[in-house]
Amino acid sequence: MPLVGFRPTKARLVIEDAKDSVLVMRCVVDPDDDVELASGGTLEAIAGVLRIRERGSNGNGPDKGLGTLTFVAESGTGNDANAAKFQLSVNLTADRFAAVMRAIYAGHLPAKFFVDVGGKRDAKEEHPALGFRSRAGVRIKHWDNLAHRVLPVASCVMIMALDALPAMPEATPLAEGELAGTATNAQVAELVDDLLVFQADTRHTMMGFVAVLAVVAAAALAIALVLLFR
Repeated sequence: MPLVGFRPTKARLVIEDAKDSVLVMRCVVDPDDDVELASGGTLEAIAGVLRIRERGSNGNGPDKGLGTLTFVAESGTGNDANAAKFQLSVNLTADRFAAVMRAIYAGHLPAKFFVDVGGKRDAKEEHPALGFRSRAGVRIKHWDNLAHRVLPVASCVMIMALDALPAMPEATPLAEGELAGTATNAQVAELVDDLLVFQADTRHTMMGFVAVLAVVAAAALAIALVLLFR
């Protein structure tokens, strides 16, 4: 059975008394998929709906199968015309259904999902209801939707988009001689000691300089007096 990829466009939750809640998503065929229809046109040219129920509730047990893919032909004329569409029905186990609902509640639609669909027209025939054909050298999928409007779904894989936590920035190593933003008590005490030593050295230097100036001034005054009384 070939895989067919779909992309959801919007979702809604249908809740009704005494009935199962149903997650409904509008979806289209993935642009990378080509599915030719026996009735004409392609599957990606029409819109569809995916309905997800929790398997096991209200008799939807494993014997009911995983789900179905159904083609609904165009009907009506004029203003009452209804375009062709497809319907996907999938029954998920309780844990899978809960995981999808948690992602939906968090605002995340599935980024993409795949269903494995198909089935043979007859056990003795080689051509499946949905198989592969070659067109202009390109291998595409072909759905005989005229003879087989409903196809069984064998499996369903959903790819959920999740928000990743932002990576913590790496610490930038300090350059030589650069101080960190927060100093320890030992670093503070060492800085205070250096400041006190610098202050004492400066005070002694200033006192020596003043003493030298005083001696020079006294000597100049003595020489001036000697010259005055000669």
